[in-house]
Amino acid sequence: MKYVSKFRRKTVIVFLVILVVLASFLYLLSPARRFHKLLTQLFTEEMSADTLSMHYILAEPQKYGISDQTAVLPLYSRAAYADSKEQITEILQELERIPPIFISKEDRLLYTLLKEWLTLRQHAADYFYYEEPLSPSSGLQSNLPILLAEYTFRSRQDVENYLTLLSLIPDYFDSIADYEKEKSQMGLFMSDVCADKVIDQCYQIMEQEKLRNGTHFMVTTFDRRLQTLMEQNLLTEAEASSYRERNKTLLIDAVMPAYEALGDELLLLKGTGVPEQGLSHLPDGRAYYTLLFRQTTGCDRSLDEVKKMLTARLQEDSQQLSRIISQSPGILSLSREEFFPSADPEAYLADLQERMQSAFPSFPETDVLPSYTVKQVDENLQDYCSPAFYLTPPIDDISENSIYINQKDNPSGLELYTTLAHEGYPGHLYQTVYHQLCQQKDGCDPARSLFHYGSYSEGWALYVEMLSYDYARELLKENGASDEVLQYTELLRLNRSIQLCLYTLLDIAVHYDGADLQQVRACLAGFGITDPDVTEEIYEAIVEEPVNYPKYYVGYLEFRLLKEQAQTLWQDDYSDLRFHQLILETGPCPFRILEQQIERAAS
Repeated sequence: MKYVSKFRRKTVIVFLVILVVLASFLYLLSPARRFHKLLTQLFTEEMSADTLSMHYILAEPQKYGISDQTAVLPLYSRAAYADSKEQITEILQELERIPPIFISKEDRLLYTLLKEWLTLRQHAADYFYYEEPLSPSSGLQSNLPILLAEYTFRSRQDVENYLTLLSLIPDYFDSIADYEKEKSQMGLFMSDVCADKVIDQCYQIMEQEKLRNGTHFMVTTFDRRLQTLMEQNLLTEAEASSYRERNKTLLIDAVMPAYEALGDELLLLKGTGVPEQGLSHLPDGRAYYTLLFRQTTGCDRSLDEVKKMLTARLQEDSQQLSRIISQSPGILSLSREEFFPSADPEAYLADLQERMQSAFPSFPETDVLPSYTVKQVDENLQDYCSPAFYLTPPIDDISENSIYINQKDNPSGLELYTTLAHEGYPGHLYQTVYHQLCQQKDGCDPARSLFHYGSYSEGWALYVEMLSYDYARELLKENGASDEVLQYTELLRLNRSIQLCLYTLLDIAVHYDGADLQQVRACLAGFGITDPDVTEEIYEAIVEEPVNYPKYYVGYLEFRLLKEQAQTLWQDDYSDLRFHQLILETGPCPFRILEQQIERAAS
């Protein structure tokens, strides 16, 4: 009997071992495991292909399994784009072999977002030469210096990577020049008006005299970042001195010539491009615009439906504006800024944070509270930058945030107040940090950070910017402002809405319906905008940056509609606080996903 008992025990042990091995094997092959393996593969490949982008997404790449620290920049080439499309197709095929019903509820949203993101990128690959990396208003030639100036140094390796990136810029720009030549051969090169602007930027941004005397911002910001490392005892003075010399040498001998060479190549291509007109005049231009519109806005509505929505908003806001003016004819004589209390950006941001508390959730619990610095755009870049912008922090380090203000137009008073609401609180900074804290708390896959929807981000920022006019009126009331001044604040809000709505309609008219400069001028004249230089400037801005205005205003209208939907479905359970919390926790996604989230919250 002893031998039987011993045999049975051994049999049970062997059976249990087999079960454990089998369970592990099944887990490795499970849909959830395969899904996250796919996400990890995609995220690692995306990060490893572009060191500059990776540095802005990850503070510590090694914690995400990215150990290779060799700095790289992605080169423009048809072959690389074809390889990328093939890779996307393979990932989509693998994704379709994973039944979403067998993965968790939380992962299903990620699954949906991944599939849509990949599908749109797959379609975009068919329009490789329709992209324009050198847009005068937001092209890489003006964005690259800012990204490099803000490249955080956390270690000696970061400094080495940064200097390697500088050394790669000549090859990077050469690939872009080749791309623009290929566009020219296909009849898709930019207009002469656009080329002149970009060429001027290439010759002006890397100003030789400032580089040589050490006053250029790419020299001074580099020195400040080295100083921070020395204060942390991560760098000696001798090492810092060597790095300073290498930085200056690379800027003068590599980066500046690369900019000049790119400008020279574009100068040679002038005259080979398309006339200054919208995408609709290009072969397949309307199809490309439709895809770009959906990809950028995350809006599934047809363009005809969007136009109806915009027209209705324009009429309603125009009627309200006319009503205010008819009730107070003298209101137009008020000065835009004289009536609003003057303060520095930090004071305005503090006021906004105080006033938003009742309608917006506090940050999820965190050991590190986010801080921010308001900076001025360097004078070398003021002519080429937006009035203001916010740089997102890495997903694993939200402690430091930067808001840039462009002093070219000297924003102050109400304009500065609402701009800081857009970029800071409760705008981009608050939205970004809140969502990232939620992601950390829930242990969300880092690949979630890849899915960007311009209208979710910019639509939210414009939505809260419009709310900030209410906060401004509260501040004015506290300071004893007259009813006329309070009405004037509302008039300015309506004027801002009308302007962006009109430009969004014109964007569709130019790029989808084929409107030309004369038609745009006729439309603008109906709203009192008749200065030929101003109308031409508006037309050029729309031609050069398709879907830029819709990215803001369509997103804004979608958030208004989402709020109305929540109020209708939730009824007595509705509050602005609850609505905003749902939007922020869901994060960047198409608007139909947010609609579904609101419906689920009502059940």
